[in-house]
Amino acid sequence: MAYNKGTDKDAVLAHKGTNRRIKPRSRSIDEFKAILSKGTGMARTAKYEVVLWPPLALVEYAGSGAFAANLLDYTRDISLQCNTIAMPGHDLQTQTVQYGSQPAREIVTSHGYEGTIAATFYMDENLETKSYFDLWQHMAVNSTTHKARYYKDYVGKMQIFQLGGGGRTYGMEVEEVYPATIGQIEYAYETVDALALLPVEFQYRKWKTMDPRTLDRDGRGR
Repeated sequence: MAYNKGTDKDAVLAHKGTNRRIKPRSRSIDEFKAILSKGTGMARTAKYEVVLWPPLALVEYAGSGAFAANLLDYTRDISLQCNTIAMPGHDLQTQTVQYGSQPAREIVTSHGYEGTIAATFYMDENLETKSYFDLWQHMAVNSTTHKARYYKDYVGKMQIFQLGGGGRTYGMEVEEVYPATIGQIEYAYETVDALALLPVEFQYRKWKTMDPRTLDRDGRGR
């Protein structure tokens, strides 16, 4: 379909060798408002929820003490302390195919989930948020022997929700997640009232859209 948006002339649609004329639709503010009124409004980037599900063995690996005993509570608190996060994307991988002198085509050969998930977390004054992610990283590689552990022992999952007026409206479950990079903490005397933030980049394998009927369920099932 092709037509000139800058004119009021009828658009010409070529279909099976015949031309059918259609009237271009004009868009107005009132029509845009009518579209919005059909649903529940637009998605807002400040209305989101993050739920972390660390490896099941993290509690055992934490050992004894107050931190280990309250690890699940820390996980819930840290999820709430997520200041920013990027919902990951999805890409189609292609290969160029050309026959003779014809224009080339980009043929889909596979798909992928490239990149990492960048997030920042508010930190308490005891830096337990940092200790939490440090512990998670230590499950992947021993910092003393420098030996890597089994992949299944240090991967968890993450759920990212879009929130609306009635609660969760969309959910994404990210599989095989672990904190690949814990960023540096920046300090400065002039930032008296600024809150400390911990940047974390998560590696993952893939994600899937959650069933709308399960958005409010507990995500412990694996």
